[in-house]
Amino acid sequence: MSVANYVEHGLALVSIPPRSKGPNHSGWNERSNAITDKIKANSITGNVGLLHLYSTPKTVSIDIDDLQKASCWLSERGINLEKLINANNTVGISSGRDNRFKLLYTLPKGIDILYTHQVIDPVTKDMILEFRCASTNGKSVQDVLPPSIHPNGNAYTWTGKGSWKNIPPLPDELLTVWQNIAKQPTVEPKTQANTVENTQQHNLPNITIQHLRSALLHLRADDRILWVRVGLALTGLSEVGRGLWLEWSATSE
Repeated sequence: MSVANYVEHGLALVSIPPRSKGPNHSGWNERSNAITDKIKANSITGNVGLLHLYSTPKTVSIDIDDLQKASCWLSERGINLEKLINANNTVGISSGRDNRFKLLYTLPKGIDILYTHQVIDPVTKDMILEFRCASTNGKSVQDVLPPSIHPNGNAYTWTGKGSWKNIPPLPDELLTVWQNIAKQPTVEPKTQANTVENTQQHNLPNITIQHLRSALLHLRADDRILWVRVGLALTGLSEVGRGLWLEWSATSE
């Protein structure tokens, strides 16, 4: 199958280096750089990614890094993950790795944007699942599409009983969970004594934020151990740190 078929069905694409999981060129997550015509799509020679926010209709993904833990986490919120995976219209992506799965949906009508949120194991700090659409700066995140090749040599493949040409809308129950976790605080409440200290710390000059952003771009978000350590280091900056972390995280799958 030619990747040009994707743009014919409204999917916005981004080129990715061979056997990589994320783009490495500047501005890849800008709407103006999204590949939406057949000629440019046919020029992609490496891997290919889906830009959720720039597709028509817009898309989202539920990226499951630990199938068992994700199933338990969703079950606690009234969602049967096995039922979602085995539904007749399910569109999924597999990288050939055990215990992992990715569900693809379109944004429901009336919803213009959903921000990416991650569910982390509080003990191991490993990712359980991720709700993916847009970064906190309003730019699209991406997911690798078939027939791309994973760094481990496996080919990405379409899975599920549905077709990527007819991606189903995000189920109401997943939308509700997504919106609910978006309302939750990203850091635990601090004592009154710490609040003053944290407030001073969060009022960072723009130039300092730019320096932090520049420093992060020289690190690889694909390194999970480094990714977790950076996230923990940035928690002291509350929303500023969270925004920087999610923006940097968006450079990796």
